[in-house]
Amino acid sequence: MTTNDIISRIEDISGHSLNPDEGIHHGVSGNTVNGVTVCWMATPQAIRFAGKAGYNLLICHESLYYPYDVINSRNKPDGWENWQVNRQRKELLEKYDLSCLRVHGSADEISILDTFAEDLGLGKASFEDGFVKVFDIPQCSLGDLIERVKERMGMSYLRVSTVTDLNQKVSRVGLPWGGLGLFVNVGYQQDLLEQNCDVFIAGESDNYGFRFAKECGIPMIETSHEISENNGLRKFAAILVDEFPELKINFYENKCAWNVF
Repeated sequence: MTTNDIISRIEDISGHSLNPDEGIHHGVSGNTVNGVTVCWMATPQAIRFAGKAGYNLLICHESLYYPYDVINSRNKPDGWENWQVNRQRKELLEKYDLSCLRVHGSADEISILDTFAEDLGLGKASFEDGFVKVFDIPQCSLGDLIERVKERMGMSYLRVSTVTDLNQKVSRVGLPWGGLGLFVNVGYQQDLLEQNCDVFIAGESDNYGFRFAKECGIPMIETSHEISENNGLRKFAAILVDEFPELKINFYENKCAWNVF
């Protein structure tokens, strides 16, 4: 079993070749694989987890190095390889003789978006066009929906951008999962708006992203980037187990990066 065999199977499942931001981002394509760890991001903890298990392939969803997708960037900042975060990750990958395969949008298609909707108990999408999916729920207050999201996602606190107050009635949900609530991805919010959504449940957002939704009259509930995607990646790992029953495969859960004090 080689990394190319795994890539080929992922392409079969998604129905297309890997996207331009996907592929082997550390190591040599074609290496024999003795075990796989799937994770959201190749943090030092995730790399050590894979290395200590004796596995030699790490499949990550997010960019291996900073700035985002710098490997494919035409305007790399000088000295990016020596930034502490990048240097540490590269040194750990080399220490444990790990290759790193990024599977981004393909994993979103295969399992991540649908699993986020399942985690939230939203049922079947009432509108679907590629990644643009809308879910109708019985009308409720924003406050009630916030409590539901907390319970379903196992979170004690959420960031919420309100438009009026927590009594605002909502019934048509859009999911800017992962990083699609961020300002760089407001085009996705616009796609959801065009399907008459009246509330967003996001992975990660920021000031500009929140304000875009707010000015459109749409409250946005933020979970976190990794929490919105972890279970989908866990399912992605389970799919690989079914596809490669002879291969050792495990999952590393990246915890939420922030706390509330």
